[in-house]
Amino acid sequence: MAMNRINLEAHPRLNMTKGERNSIRRRGDVPGVVYGKTREPQAIYITEESFKQLRGNGRTLVELTLDGDRISAMVHEVTRDIMNKKPLHIDLHAVNLAEPIHVEIPIFLDGLEAVEKKTNGIIQQQTREVLVKCLPTDVPQFILHNIAALSIGGSVTCGDLTMPSGVTMLSPTDEVVCSVIAAKNAPADTEIEPKEPELVHDTEGKGKNAADKVAR
Repeated sequence: MAMNRINLEAHPRLNMTKGERNSIRRRGDVPGVVYGKTREPQAIYITEESFKQLRGNGRTLVELTLDGDRISAMVHEVTRDIMNKKPLHIDLHAVNLAEPIHVEIPIFLDGLEAVEKKTNGIIQQQTREVLVKCLPTDVPQFILHNIAALSIGGSVTCGDLTMPSGVTMLSPTDEVVCSVIAAKNAPADTEIEPKEPELVHDTEGKGKNAADKVAR
């Protein structure tokens, strides 16, 4: 399922100081940066009410209103406070809607309970994202794959995943997404982690070279 585009109200950050950044966060707005292939990184902030629209979306194509311009952009990263999960920073990648992009899409597994009940085994998910190529307007929020038919020793590779129309997978087809092993062979720290589609594609601790040029 391709994403719906939403509109975000953005404003330039002028002072580029820690005090300005903290002031933005105190009033509920979210500091960030927008950059692109033909666009120099620019420090911005997204208004609180506007940012709330991102809830319920994965990889998100947005339309930024900034200095009277409208900029199509992908949400690349939302950094959140580890303790309270409040947004601290947003990275936005300006895109050309007519030009294909490479983007990593989360993989979610369906049918976990059926496999566990049938096999009494342990499901290990080795790959959680797949690299795809498509137009920005065709980027899926996530790839969902049903594994209910798997047995002990069975596995799913990237080549087994079904891509939506207009989406080309770039990850190696033989890369293992998940496998089922007997419980007695599982490492001591193995945990079954059923995953549901996340509200926002958040990452922590990842940087973006271009974005790093702009102080957070």
